[in-house]
Amino acid sequence: SFIEGTYRKVAKLKELIAKYNLETKIEIDGGVTTANAKALLECGADVLVAGSFVFKSENPAQTIKELKEINI
Repeated sequence: SFIEGTYRKVAKLKELIAKYNLETKIEIDGGVTTANAKALLECGADVLVAGSFVFKSENPAQTIKELKEINI
């Protein structure tokens, strides 16, 4: 399940990556849904893994489509 403190940690990690001019990607795996994906991207996440959310949904193809349409 998703841990609410992740937003703060992602933002801090993104700051460190920028500060040291690194080419590191931030991947979030665990509890990603359409309800939190946009906020995670806004905090600095680069890759979102939503396996359980997608495969437990009634329409996985539609769920994937909705996730792909999230923009920041």
